[in-house]
Amino acid sequence: MENSEITFSEPSLTSDVALVVEGKKLHVNKTVLSLASPVFERMFFGEFKEKTLSEVPLPGKTYADMTELLRCIYPSIFNPLTDDNIDVLLPLAEEYDITSLKVRCRTFVTTYLKLNVKTLPRSKLVHFMNIADKYGFDDVLRECLDQAVYVEYSDNNGLQHLEEFKDLNDKTALEFFKRRLVLVEGLVRPMLESCMTASGNLQEDFQTIINRKCNEFSHRHARHECRECKDVCCSQCRKLSTEAMEDLTHAIKKLLPAFKESE
Repeated sequence: MENSEITFSEPSLTSDVALVVEGKKLHVNKTVLSLASPVFERMFFGEFKEKTLSEVPLPGKTYADMTELLRCIYPSIFNPLTDDNIDVLLPLAEEYDITSLKVRCRTFVTTYLKLNVKTLPRSKLVHFMNIADKYGFDDVLRECLDQAVYVEYSDNNGLQHLEEFKDLNDKTALEFFKRRLVLVEGLVRPMLESCMTASGNLQEDFQTIINRKCNEFSHRHARHECRECKDVCCSQCRKLSTEAMEDLTHAIKKLLPAFKESE
């Protein structure tokens, strides 16, 4: 951060405006920022009061975060992205509509997932799922789901205990459960057919989730169409998915002794 302060803390030959953040000034060039961001372009060259100001306050921002943003969009610096600074950069890239930076973040996460596929902590994987979900990175989300489906779900350190997994929106959570259950169903179909739950047959619950068709006979579940995605992705669907995974875990534990005896 010391180098970033040297870069923007003092006026330069090219700086023509100062961004005031937390009482400190960041001396920047209007044209450089405008080329990166249409929001800055409107601010500096549109019909806004900031157009004539030599100092532009940015309330609600932190000096460190704005400095990091500048260092990543200034052509003369172009800081590399890391798995730490994208959490700072993405919200700012979204707010200031910096498409090029969002593309860089998307590419970074995609590459990071591929390079660390064998060592990626499950918490980081779920974090990337949230990022992809929030910012519409559909290809990144698919990659995360492809990996997450093989990660332990119900043990002490399983996905279900991660707060960020609970924060996933219903549509994404359901897509995870669907993929997971498709994988499991083929392996344990005979067991599923014999397992009964509070909502009925566990096999029927699996098919309800996999085929995205609400089970109208279940007292815990009802038909619902999301207005945004035009798909079955309500909280009741997610609840049924969670309960089906828990029921499956209990069923496997009960049947394990029988499997061991037959070996």
